[in-house]
Amino acid sequence: MSLNNKIYSHFEINSSSDIKIDNFILKLLKNTIKNDKRVAHSISVANLAYKIALSNNLEYPFCYYLAGLFHDIAKGIDKKEAVNLMKKQYKEYLDLPAFSYHQFLGEYLTKELIGIEDQTILNAIKYHCTGKADMTSFDKIIYASDKIDPLRGYDSSDMINSMLENYENGFLYVLDENYKFLINKTNDLNSVNNRLSKECFEYYLKK
Repeated sequence: MSLNNKIYSHFEINSSSDIKIDNFILKLLKNTIKNDKRVAHSISVANLAYKIALSNNLEYPFCYYLAGLFHDIAKGIDKKEAVNLMKKQYKEYLDLPAFSYHQFLGEYLTKELIGIEDQTILNAIKYHCTGKADMTSFDKIIYASDKIDPLRGYDSSDMINSMLENYENGFLYVLDENYKFLINKTNDLNSVNNRLSKECFEYYLKK
């Protein structure tokens, strides 16, 4: 995978612990996400994705970190601006629920603001909220890391351990738990029946 060398200059990479980010990236996240808890969540997801990639001996673990770090970069866009940007950049997804718009616009901002153009990283951001059929290791790990981030405030340790042991099996575990949560606790059928999530659940869970 190819990354602009300038991107590496903003990080201190250590293969055995959390990656450190510089003030430029931290300020950029704060200015775009506009919510300190969401910024903390993004960093936590990045660190978790990195550890899962390392634990599973996957190539390019730093790239998993980047996808996790920027997965919510579009959360600070207000609803009106988000709709306008969707009309310009992703009109083919305007039929999806508004809660999903940030994943598409996250891809857009990651390209525009960070300069990441690798489509494997960008797709993991683009589908982290809804999922889709036939997901890559990047897609699965970012989707799961977002859902089981320890900062979400519930005990996700079993799912985290499952992802660390075998991300393929762990992903199916996380996906099934998320499906049950959406069906049983939120009663928000848009979260299950939008075409991307429905495609994902049918493809992997036969539901």
